[in-house]
Order: sequence, then structure tokens, then C-alpha cells
Amino acid sequence: MQTWAKRGLQTAFVTGGLLMLGTGIASAQENVDPDAAPPAVDVAASVPIKADQNKLATPVKEITVPKVDRTISTDRVTSAVPTRTAAPVANPLVRQAGERLQGTPLQNLVRGNTIQAHVDVPINICGNAIAVLANTEATGDCSQTTHRDGTIVTDGAGQALAGNVVAVNHVLPVQLTGNAIAAGGNATTNTDAQQVSTTGGDITTNGDKGAISGNVVSEQGATPVQITGNGVGAAGIADANSTADTFASSEGDVLTSGKSSSISGNAVPIPLSPLAEVNGNSAAGAGNASTDSTQTGTAVTGGNVDTNGDPATLAGNIAEPALAGPITVDDNAAAVGGNSTAVSDTSNWSKAGGTKHTSGTGSTASGNVAGAPISLPAAVGGNGASLVGNALTDHANAATSNAGGETYTQADKSVLSGNIADVPPASAVDVCGNGATLAGQAAGTCENDVKSTTNGYQGTTGNDSVISGNIAQTPLAAPAEVYGLAAAVGGQAAGSADETKLVRSSGQPNTQDDHGTVSSNIVTAPTAVAPQVFAVTAGLVGNTTSDTANDTTVIAGQGPKAYGKKSSASGNIVQVPTSTPAQVFADGATLVGNNKTTGDNDTDMKAGGDALTTGEKGSIAGNVVSAPVATGTQVLGWSVGGGSNVDAFSTNALSSVAGGDVNSNGDQGAVSGNLIGAQPAVLPAVPGNTVAAAGITNSDVVSDTNVVSGADSYSTADDASVSGNLIHVPANAVAGVYADSVAAAGNATTVTDKTSYTSAGGEMLTEGSGPLTAREMTVPVEAAAKVARIPVEVVGQATTLGTSDDTQLTGEDAGTLRAAQLKGLELPKGVDSLLKANEVPAFHGLDSKLPVNQLPNPADLAALTGQLPTSALPAVAQERSALPVNGGAASLSPNVQGLPLGQLLDAAKGLVPAGATERSLPSLPVTAPALPVPVQLPALPTERSLPTLPVDGPASLSGLNLNPTQGLAPQADERALPQLPFNAPALASIDPANLFQTVTGSL
Repeated sequence: MQTWAKRGLQTAFVTGGLLMLGTGIASAQENVDPDAAPPAVDVAASVPIKADQNKLATPVKEITVPKVDRTISTDRVTSAVPTRTAAPVANPLVRQAGERLQGTPLQNLVRGNTIQAHVDVPINICGNAIAVLANTEATGDCSQTTHRDGTIVTDGAGQALAGNVVAVNHVLPVQLTGNAIAAGGNATTNTDAQQVSTTGGDITTNGDKGAISGNVVSEQGATPVQITGNGVGAAGIADANSTADTFASSEGDVLTSGKSSSISGNAVPIPLSPLAEVNGNSAAGAGNASTDSTQTGTAVTGGNVDTNGDPATLAGNIAEPALAGPITVDDNAAAVGGNSTAVSDTSNWSKAGGTKHTSGTGSTASGNVAGAPISLPAAVGGNGASLVGNALTDHANAATSNAGGETYTQADKSVLSGNIADVPPASAVDVCGNGATLAGQAAGTCENDVKSTTNGYQGTTGNDSVISGNIAQTPLAAPAEVYGLAAAVGGQAAGSADETKLVRSSGQPNTQDDHGTVSSNIVTAPTAVAPQVFAVTAGLVGNTTSDTANDTTVIAGQGPKAYGKKSSASGNIVQVPTSTPAQVFADGATLVGNNKTTGDNDTDMKAGGDALTTGEKGSIAGNVVSAPVATGTQVLGWSVGGGSNVDAFSTNALSSVAGGDVNSNGDQGAVSGNLIGAQPAVLPAVPGNTVAAAGITNSDVVSDTNVVSGADSYSTADDASVSGNLIHVPANAVAGVYADSVAAAGNATTVTDKTSYTSAGGEMLTEGSGPLTAREMTVPVEAAAKVARIPVEVVGQATTLGTSDDTQLTGEDAGTLRAAQLKGLELPKGVDSLLKANEVPAFHGLDSKLPVNQLPNPADLAALTGQLPTSALPAVAQERSALPVNGGAASLSPNVQGLPLGQLLDAAKGLVPAGATERSLPSLPVTAPALPVPVQLPALPTERSLPTLPVDGPASLSGLNLNPTQGLAPQADERALPQLPFNAPALASIDPANLFQTVTGSL
């Protein structure tokens, strides 16, 4: 063999080994020939540095830091920051080996496999000022732009171990601009800075008809860092005025395929887009610091993913972990023996990933998708803290974060294909607008607008398949935050926040399967949770205030849809949606001082939704197991004070909903279309309580809560077996400690208006024919307990006012009011409430009540002929008389025709309580028709005590079931009921054919 040939082969083998191991010095794509194959290994890193317009002052002199503008890189080294990073020089050994292999059987030694790793770290340092025992001022107008192309085009079709790609395209820009630091001097900055860093590109390959070909693993990262506009004054004065903008991206779609292949066309994109920022903060120690800054940041990574696994084995699968979310520490102020002020406006956008599409039709273990996107914006901003100093902030924050996207796949006539696994947590963490001080003054102000979302619609099919088209997902939407708080010890603190927040995790799972086996089933556990603490104040020998508003929307998942017609063990749904807010807000507590907190809350939470499936003509198909859980845990409007004045004001609107309707079909099926459910709804309500010890406390709360777990269930099962059955256990528990006041040598007042709606389960409807088919069974569980409107006075004054209107629905319950837990009083259908002290029932045919200071319509009276219990209608009085309001009934003028005087006087005596005032009695008519029988109206209750119930009254009056001795007697913790008359006229005019309804509630 010729010497040159031997040397060429040796060089090829040695170089090929180094390239595959990634240890050689590689060549980047120079795109001289767009049709040329990419290099096997392309590894490059660069650190472009730009430093300009920075100042440093010392007692010796003030200097301008020398300008730096260069790139440290494995690429060509240049003195100027490139607008496009240059490609590295090709290794001569590699170039010569490639040239000598052209036209030989070894020219395709690497078969289009590619390893690419690009990392760029641009650094921009501009407009900073540092003063040490001297004064300095810096101005900066600086920008930096870098770009590196990461596009890859290769091919492994029809080959083994070919066309695979491992790529890293990452930018990490660092912006250090507009900061002022003063130590024993004065430092001032005025800076405007921009930084743009981009990389990436589409990755295109192919593994059709290949083996272990066309697979892609790609990290696409953009992680910018901003440290801008901060001011630090230590025995000096620091003043920073700054604007900063950062844009970083590593974008690109992933396009591959694995048709008719084995272990090919799989894709693992890894988009990462977190931003890290420390901007506009102010810190003063025995000095002064102030900042005024505006900063924006954008990070975008990844793109759409498209592949295919028809028909194939272990092909066309996608797994995408993703991370998005700005992480910021902006506009906080801290002072120790000094003064600190921070004012800023922050806006950030972060996006990672996109739509995923694949297919596994006619395949085995192909076309599956696994997603794990995380959206986690986190912010610490607008907080003020002082120690024997003053700290003030005014902060506005807007953040949008999105990870992942919609998913589409299909797996007809396949095995173990087209399945989707989705773990998409979305959160938002904020510590915002808080103020805290120790022997000083601190105020935190924040306006916060945040959107955090992950993934979206999840769709697949599993027709004529085995273990295919199934979906498993665990959506989690969970904002966690503390904002608008104030705490003071020997000082004054204020917290203020106005928050708008949307947190959404995943979307609707939808799958379809006809003639499948163990296919198109859905298991979903969407969780919506919101631990939030806001508008809470606390003081110890101090003054605190808070004024905070919250508007939060939390959505976890959506209603699942599955179809399993003519299938086996398919189209079934198991769902466990939970909605569990945990909020503490508008509460104040102070020991010696003044405290005022105001909190307005509007929270809407939903987990899951309506479930729809079918098991028609199926076996073990279209069944649903549903276990939604909904709660409404809140502690709000408490005022607690000792030797202090504490006011707590709040409005509350909460909706917490888990699950929804469930619909199925088991017609002509076996063990199909069955619905099994447990739907607990729990409402622990504790609003508007107050405690005063040697002080004055006030609580004023308006609260409206809606807690719903599950809803209606429908199924059919014609000509079926063990199908269409409904088994439900709705559980409804309401417990409340609210509107209570405790006063010990002080004054405690609470005014609480509470409305609640709590529903567990709903109607159940099924129909069908066949053995053990279309049966219903429900076991409702219900409990209610409360400690409400109870004044406790210990040498003090405790006042409780307000109302409660509570509705508690359990299962197919038509709806009853259980606020007072009273039973046993039945009124005719159409009567909305018990009679008041100045009312008698309206007669059928009258368009006015008797008596209400007006005469009845004569036409109406004529229409009553034969309906009243007397033989003739009474005459109408022609004169007016007045009922005395003081002095009893002795002077009553009997100007009523046809009414026995003696009975009238006796009835009048019972109307007038001892010591009645002018406002204590309702107005009576001065002219009225002669009543057929003596009438005695009930005495009016006083404000603090009510007359006792009669124990020997009639059991009923003309069909009106009073039953006063059973169920109406007050419990130990309830006020007595007003006295009911036992000489009432027979209410024969009420139509006895009317149906009766049970009405219970507080009187």
C-alpha cells in the first residue's frame, strides 16, 4: 500500500475517534457550501467583554476606568465585539483528513452524526460610579450585540447510527450598568444600556427507515443576568438613575422523523429561559441612597417540535422539560440610620418551548409525548425595611412567563403508542409592597401584574390499538405570595399592593378510541392552590397601615374527554381535581399603637371541569371515578388590640370550584358507563372577629364565598349489563367562627355581612335496561357548626352586627338555608318568609296586605264572597281613629264596626309592651273592615332579648304547621325566637291545595 494511503487511513481513524469523543479541536460550520454536511463536532465558547464610561473616585484622584472592548474565545480573537461571532479556524489535521477521505468508502465515517456546543457569555459593564471619600459622577450610553448561528441540517435516513444530533446553544448575557456606590462620598450615575444576545437555529434531521437514527437532544438556553441601577450609600450619598434592556434568545424548531424505523426520530428538546435580575435597589447605612430605574428583560428559547413514528418501533417520541420565569430582586429599600428611596418599573417576558406534534400510527412504543414544563416567575420587589432610619419604595412589576405548549399525537392501530404524560407546574412567587421598621419609618408600595402558564391542549387517539392514546397529567397551579404587609416596633410602617395575577397549568386532555384495548383512558389530578398572605399589619408600640387589593385567577387543567366505543378497558376517566385556597388577609394586631388595614380580595379558582366519556358497546369502558375536593379556607377582617386602636376593613369574593358535570354512556355495554364519585366541599369561615383589651377595635367585613365540589351526573345503559350505575358520596361541611367580639376594659365592634354557597355533588340521572343496570345510590353527608355574632363583655362593650345568608346543597338536595339550623316550621308554597310583627297573611284574591295603613280594594273584597269564614263581608269603617303609642290601650277609640269592644281591648293590651316608645310599634290602620274573629298580633322583640316561645299553642292553624315546641326552641348558643300568637285567626283563605316547602334559617 502506498505510504500516503497508509498515513491517510491512520489520520482518518485517529481523527474520527477524537471527533466522536468530543476531545478534538473542532471546526464550526462556515456555510461556504450550504449543501455540505455539518462537522461531526462543533464546540465553541466566547466571552465578549465591553466596559466603558465607568468612574472611580478616591481622595487621591478621580479616574475613568480604561475602556475594554474585546472577545475571549475559542473563535478568532478580535478586539471589537462582533455583531456575529466569528467561526473558529478549522483544525488543519481535520481539514486534511476530510479532503483525503472524499471519494473513498470512508467518507461517510460519521454518517451525519453531529455534536454541537455553543456557549456565549457577553458582558456589558457601563456607567457605574464608585466614590470612596470623594465625589464622582458617571454617565453611560452603552449597547452590546452578539449572535451565533446554531442551525444544523443533517440526515440519517436509510442508515444505522446516522443523523443523530446532540446540541447545546446557550447564551448567558451579563449586564452590569448604572450602579452607584458611595462610601464617605457622593456617587451619581445616569445610564442607558441595551444588550442583545442571540444564538440557535432550526435543527433538521431524518431517521426514516433507519436504526438509531435521526434522534435529537438539544439544550436551548437563554439566561440573562441584570445588575443595574442599584444605589448604596455608606456614610455617603448614592444616587442612581438607570434604564436597562436585555434581550436573549436561543430559538429554533426541532424537525425530525422516524418513519418505518427503529429507535429513530426521537426528540428531547430542553428549552431554558429564566432571567435573573437585581435592579433598582437602594441601601443606606448612616447615609442616603436613592434609585430611579426602568428595566426590561426578555428570554425566549426553543420552538415547535415535529417528528413521526409511523409505522415504527420506539420512534417519534418526544420528551420536553422546560423552564421559564423571571427571577427578580428589584426596587427594594433598606436603611440603617439613614434614608433610602427606591422607585422603579420592571417588565419581563420569558418563554420556553412550543407546540409538540408526533404520531405513532401502526407502531410499537412510538409517538409518545412526555412534558415537564415549569413556569416559575419569582419577584421580591417594592419592599421597605428600616432600622432607626427611613425607607420608601414605589415599585411596578409586570411579568409574563410561559413554558411548553399544546400537544398533538395519534396512535391508531398501534401498541404502547400515542400516550401522553404531562407534569406542568405553574406558579408565581411574590414578596411585594411590604414595610417593616424598628424605631424608624418604612413604606413599601407595589403594583404587580403577573401571568404564569404551562402547556395547553393535550390530544391523542388510540383507535384499534392496545395500550395507546392514554393520557396522564398532574396540572398544578399554585401562586404563593406575601404582599401588602406592615410591621412596626417603635416606629411607623406601611404596606400597599395592587395585584393582578393569572396562573394556569395545562389544558384539556382529549383522547378517542374505537375498538381499542386499554386505550384512550385518562388519569388527571389537577390541583389549584393559593397560599396568600396580604394586607396584614402588626405593631408593638408603633403605627401600621395597609391598603391592598388582590385579583387572582388560578386554573388547573380542564374537563377531560375520552371515548371508548366498542372497546375493552378503554375510555375510562379517573379524576381528582382539588381547589384549595388558603388566604389570610385584612387582619390587624397591635399592642399599644394605631393600626388600620384595608384588604379587597377577588379570587377565582378552578380545578378540572366537566368529564365526558362513552363506553357504548364496550367492555369495562366509559367508566368515571371522580373525587373532586373544594375548600374555601380564609382568615380575614380580624382586629386585635391591646391598649391600641385597630381597624380592619375587607371585602371578599371567593369562588373555589373543583370538577363539574360527569356524563357517560354504557348502552349495550358490559361494566360500562358507571359513575363513582365522592365530592367533599368544606368551608371553614372565620371572618370579622374582633378583640379589644383596654383599647378600641373595629372590624367591618363583607364576604361572599362560593365553594363547589362536583356537579350533576348522567349516564345511560340500554340493553347493558352492570352498566350505567351511579354511586355517589357527596359530603358538605360548613364551620364558622365569625362576627364575634370580645371586649375587656375596651370597646370591640364588628359588622359582618356573610354570604356563602356550598355545594357538593348534584343531581343523578340514569336510565337503561339489563341486569344490575341503571341503579342509583347516594350517601350524602352533611354537617354545619358555627359560633357567630356572640358579644363577650368583661368590663367593656362588645357589639356584633351583620347578617349571614348561607346556602348548603348536598347531593340532590334542593337547597336549604342552614345558617341557624332551625327546623320544624312549614309555610305554604309561595310564602317567602315568616310573618313580621306588623303583617298578617294576604288573602287569596287581594292585591294588598292586611293591615298596611290602607283599605282593601272593594272589588277584591267582592271577589272574596264565599271564601271568608263569615256569612257576609264586613262593612267598611267610615271614620279614622288613632292608636296611642304611650299609656297603654285605655284610650283606644273602638271605631271598628262589627268588632266586640271587649275582645278588641284585650287584644290591644297585648299589642303594647310596657314602656313602648314611639318607634317601638308598627303603624296600624286607623280604618279597617270588621275582622271576623279577635286578632292578637305578636309582640315586637327588643334588640338584645326576645320573648320566649309558647309551649302550649295549637299544633296547626288551618293547615299551617307551626310545631313550635319541636325544632324551634333556641339552642344554647342562639338567641330566643319572637313570641308567636296563639289566638291567631284561622287562615282559611289560604288555598289548602297549596304545596308546602320546608324553610329554615335565621329569623
